[in-house]
Amino acid sequence: MTETKAGTDLAKQVLAKGLASRRGVMCGLAGLGAAGALAACGTAESPNTESPDTSTTSAADGGTTGETGGGTGIAATADVPVGGGIVVDETVIVQPTADEFLAFSAVCPHQGAIVDAPDADGNIICPRHQSTWTLEGTLEQGPAETNLSAVEITVEDGQIALA
Repeated sequence: MTETKAGTDLAKQVLAKGLASRRGVMCGLAGLGAAGALAACGTAESPNTESPDTSTTSAADGGTTGETGGGTGIAATADVPVGGGIVVDETVIVQPTADEFLAFSAVCPHQGAIVDAPDADGNIICPRHQSTWTLEGTLEQGPAETNLSAVEITVEDGQIALA
C-alpha cells in the first residue's frame, strides 16, 4: 500500500511540473505494477517435497556416502566446523556432530538464491527471503515450502568429495 501511495505522489509531482503527460505516467505505473506482480509470483521450477535423504550421509556409515574413491574433493573435513558448515559453489556441507558430514544443494528451493553458510545457531538461511533450515536440511521457516535437496558425498582421508 505504501508503494502505491508513493507512486501516486510521484505521479502527481511529475504532472504538476509538466515533466510528463498523464498518459505516460499512467502507463509507467501500470508497467511497474505488472512487473511487481510477476516478481511476487516466481517460484522454483521443481521443489523437493520430500525429507532430505541423510541415511547415506550419516556417521553410521563411517562418515562416508556412496562408494569409496568418489569424485573430486571439494573441501577438507577440517574446514567444516562441528555444529556448523560451509558453502562451496552450490553445495552446503555441514557437520551436525563430530565426524558426521552431510551435504545439501545450496540453491534455495523458493527462488534459487544461494543460501548462506550456517549461522552461530546452526541455521541455514536464505538471504533473499529468510527461509531457514536446520543442519539436517529440514525446513523450519518459509516462504520456501520444501527441505534442501540432499547431495551425496564421500569422506575419505580428511577430504569431502561429491559422490
